[in-house]
This record gives sequence, structure tokens and C-alpha cells, in this order.
Amino acid sequence: MRTAPASRLGLIPVGAMSSRMASFLTITFVAVGSLTVAYLVAGGRWYLAIGLLLVVPVTVLVNRFPLSVILFWLLVQPFVVDIAAGGSLRKLFWVVHRALPPFAVVLILITAAMGLRRRPLPRLGWAEVMMGGYIIATLISIVYTSDTVLASMYHLYDRVFVPMCLYLIIRLIDPDEETLRALVPALVFLVVSQAVFGMLSWYNPEALPDTWLGRAGERTTGSLKSVSAYTTTLIFGALILVHHAMGTERRGVARVGLLGAGAVAAYMVFLSFSRASWLAALVVAMGLLFVYPRLVLKVAVVAVPVLLIALSTGVIQDQLTFAEDRVSSEVSDESALSRLPIVLASVRMFEERPVTGFGFGNFDRFDREFQGQVGDLVVPEKDHASHNLYMTLLAEQGLIGLVLFIGPVFWWLVRLPRAARNLPRSGFRSRQFLFILWLVITAHVIVNNFSNMRSTFGLGIWWITLGLIAIVTVQGLTPGGGSPAAGEVHEERELQPGPRGQE
Repeated sequence: MRTAPASRLGLIPVGAMSSRMASFLTITFVAVGSLTVAYLVAGGRWYLAIGLLLVVPVTVLVNRFPLSVILFWLLVQPFVVDIAAGGSLRKLFWVVHRALPPFAVVLILITAAMGLRRRPLPRLGWAEVMMGGYIIATLISIVYTSDTVLASMYHLYDRVFVPMCLYLIIRLIDPDEETLRALVPALVFLVVSQAVFGMLSWYNPEALPDTWLGRAGERTTGSLKSVSAYTTTLIFGALILVHHAMGTERRGVARVGLLGAGAVAAYMVFLSFSRASWLAALVVAMGLLFVYPRLVLKVAVVAVPVLLIALSTGVIQDQLTFAEDRVSSEVSDESALSRLPIVLASVRMFEERPVTGFGFGNFDRFDREFQGQVGDLVVPEKDHASHNLYMTLLAEQGLIGLVLFIGPVFWWLVRLPRAARNLPRSGFRSRQFLFILWLVITAHVIVNNFSNMRSTFGLGIWWITLGLIAIVTVQGLTPGGGSPAAGEVHEERELQPGPRGQE
């Protein structure tokens, strides 16, 4: 790729700069930086000083390996998701979640504009336009309807803007197969660590921080504090690990370990005792039977005898009893029925303001006015929280908000059949990988129909998954359809006219 001359970019060629000027600028930079660091340390803001010292090496790392931001976020964010804890965890949350992903997007765009990237950036399409439209529509909604504008802005930034930045990082860098495989070790750590935390919350809760134990004895949430985020994260990690095991680890300990991590994740989804998550896991298992039928049959052959032994020995009797109570007890029925007035309130709020809704984050502010008796089933006695992300979107932001938020999913879903036909049958970026990613999205949709996900980590996983779907779909829509090799120029052509009616 030809690089624009430095003069056209407004840069001074290094060779044209005198050694005296270079020395002067270096000394000035070091002096100003040292004084700034000393001032921050003296003022007790050592964490800012450390951040300042890390700016240069972090910039170099992100420029050379942008996917490192995704890896770092996957590894660290689960431990700092609770910003209410304050102290050093809150500062780390600012760095890992609020600062790094937007910084990476800006750096990618700047280096591309300066002609410093090996590959041109892909052309974005209507999916990204709708994402930007949702941000703008939500900002307008907050300004005109919110009683707490600043707090709502923070929620929008944490739950929507930063997760969309994770999507954009993947979309813009379009990582090749070798780069994508770097996700595997991070996902192994994520799945195993969350499984360990989940088990400890049941059998040795004293070993965990109190802030992680809000639902101990009722649900399994690991360090994420949200059962919906916990289970969808495990499904995300387990499916990608299984795909990697089937596609690249044909034999040996590595393959068994990856499949074992997937099995552990499946057990922890059961141990979440979330009925929505159980339904999502069942649908995912059926989908996996379509993607990897022989694997599912082999697992069933092993799992059925193990399950029979566990049942006969009573090892999991307590879990099964609790699971039965979650499905068929009076408490379970009451829990399900108590949500109906909230659903009714969502419908009535949408009917009242179908286009713009009542404003971002305003559901809890107005829903009580719209609740009512649902037949002879339930009379609303107390104000429950919303348990449906999409109904909440309709009530808060109307059709505009729902269409703009869900639109990118349908944009890529419509292109799935054609892309799948052109994708290779093997490899990390293959047809199977695309189907696996859509199973993750399906799990999210099912779970979010029974919960209003507000977890920054859970929403980040949603947009990371959609970003991976985007790059694999574009690969399938690109003439040739082969997986791009490392360093190979790979331009998106999904919106350009072509033969056979290509878009």
C-alpha cells in the first residue's frame, strides 16, 4: 500500500529535522513529563501518574496489535464491573472500560487517516449508521426527558457507547485467523475463572468478596453480579472454545481441555438456576447439533452414563431439588406471574408514546402509573423491575430506539444465507464459526426477553459477538470468500455493485 508523503500529511520528515531541534524537543518532552508525574505523585494522584507513564507504550501496543484491547477487556473487566465498590477498582474501571476501547477506535482512525496502516479500513455500512443513530437518538432523549441528565449520560456511555467501540475495533481491524486465535487463551481464562467463582459462591462463599455474593444461594453470577450476563458470557466462551477444538485441535490434550472447558461452562449455566438461561442453553444445544452433530452425539454418549451415576449416588440431588423448585413450585409460579403487570405497563407505555417513548432510563419512573390487574392471575402489589430488555426499549425509546438498537442484528442476519454459502467449511473464520456466533446472539435474545440486561460486561459481549459476525459475514460477501491471511489486504465490497446482483 502506498503511503502519502509526509508533507501532504502535515508531518515533518525526520531527515529534515536538525539534530539540535530533535534534542531540544526530546529534552522538553522528558522535562515536562517528569514535572507532571512529580506533581501528580506529590498530590496523591499516583494512579494518574502511572497512567501518564503508560501512555506511550500502550499507544505502541494498541497500534501494533489493536485486538489487545479486546483481550485486556475480557480478562480484566469481569473483576472491575462493580464500579460502586469505589477505590482502586473504580479507577481501574475507568482505564479498562471507559478509556481504552474509545482510545483504540480513535487511534485506529487517526493512523488510517495518516496512511500508517498496512491495510485500508473496511467500508462501513447501514449497520454502523444505525448504531450511530441510536447514540444520537438516545442523547436527544436524555436531554429532553431525563431528570438526571449526567447520570443518564454515564449509563449511555458505559452500557452503549463503549460496547459499541468494542464492536468497531473488531470491525475496523478485521483480524485474520491467526490474530483471532489469540482470543482462545483469554476465553479459557474467562470461562474457567467464572466457573470457579460460581462454584465458590455455593460451597465456600467466604473465599469471595462480599460484593460478588449478592445472590449467593439463589443464583450463580460469578464476579459479574448479573445472572443474565454470567450465563451468556459462559455460552459465548464455551461455543468459541468448542469451535476452536473442533476446527484446529484434532487430537490430544489441548482438544480435550477445550471441550472440557465447554462442558464446565454448560454445567455452570445449569447451576445458575435461571429458567431463561436454561431455555437459552437448550436452544443452543439444539443449534450445536446442527453445526457439529457428531460431537453432540459423542458428548451425549458420555454424559448420559455420568448423569445416571450422579443421580444414583445422590451427588447432585440438592441441585436437582432446587432446580425442580425453580420450575414447578408455588414460589416459582408467583415469581413468573408477578412480572405480568410490568409487561402490561410496557405495552401501555408503548401505546401512549409509540414513536419516541418516555425517555432513556425512565421506565422505573413511569411504569407504576401504567400497571394494572392482569385478568384473574395477578394484582400488582409492588413495583417490580422490568424483566424484558426489548419491551423496556419500546417503552423508553419507542419504535425509533428499538429499530436503531436491533437494526444492526437484522442487517447482518439478512446477509447470513449468502455469506454462509461462500465461506470455507474449515478454519477459525469459517461457516461453522458464523453459525456459532449466531447461536450466541440467539442465547442473548432469549435471556433478554426475561431480563433487562444492564451489565456493562454482558452488553460488551453482545457487541463483540456482533462485531465478529460482521467481519465473517463481509468475508463471505467478498468475491473469493476466502479467509484473509495475516497482513493481506482485505477490503469490504458489500455495498458495491457486482456481478450476479451482488450488493
